[in-house]
Parts: sequence; structure tokens; C-alpha cells
Amino acid sequence: MSSSHFQVTQEEPSDTHAYSRGAPVREALERLASRWTVLIVHALEDGPTRFNALKTRLGVSPHVLARALRDLERDGLVTRRAYPEVPIRVEYELSALGGTMCPVVEEIRRWAEHTAPAIGEARAAYDRSRQDE
Repeated sequence: MSSSHFQVTQEEPSDTHAYSRGAPVREALERLASRWTVLIVHALEDGPTRFNALKTRLGVSPHVLARALRDLERDGLVTRRAYPEVPIRVEYELSALGGTMCPVVEEIRRWAEHTAPAIGEARAAYDRSRQDE
């Protein structure tokens, strides 16, 4: 991970509008909730990874992956490094700030593994109940 400096606030937001559209807290939550963020962060936990390796590992289209990486880079969570080679080699890596997401992503993964069977059962029950209508 990059050694850039950052500041993470430990205080609870006191503003009642912290979750209003455009508020920094809401934007951070929306980044975390983005469809690809958790998967990309998990894939980058082991270190720098090339674009095509990420694409293959995640099973995502190049366009969607490029957009997700650009958004994560804009938010300071991922760094992009291009090497002057032919063909050009580009690697993505979690920044120091992005690394702070790893424990959160790990908890989300654990939750998903723990609840996946129950969610599957609930979906099946729901689908069965809708067939009778």
C-alpha cells in the first residue's frame, strides 16, 4: 500500500444532515456500497495488480472496471501506476486510505458467508409464495 498520509476522523458526525445528498459521510457510504468497491478492495489486498488480472478475477467488463477504478482513484482509495514499457503496464494498488477499508471488507465478507444460506432460503420461500398468486 502507498505510504501517503491521510486523516481519518474518529468522531461521530454531529450534523443531522450527514446523510443528505452530497454530504461527505453519505458519499463515503455510497462508495462503500458501490457494486464493485468491496470486490476490488478485496482483490487489491494482496498488493499491486494489473488491470487484466483484476478483470479476469472479478469477471467484469473492461468498461465497468475502468470506471470503478477511476472512481476509487478519484476518492484516494486506489493508486494507478503506469510503467513506460511496450506495451504499457498499468498496476492498481490500495492507497493507505484504501487500506483502511480492508477490515470493513473482511467483515462484509464474513457477514455474506454467514448469511448467504439464509438469504437463499428466504428467496426460495418468497419465490414459492409468489407462484401461488
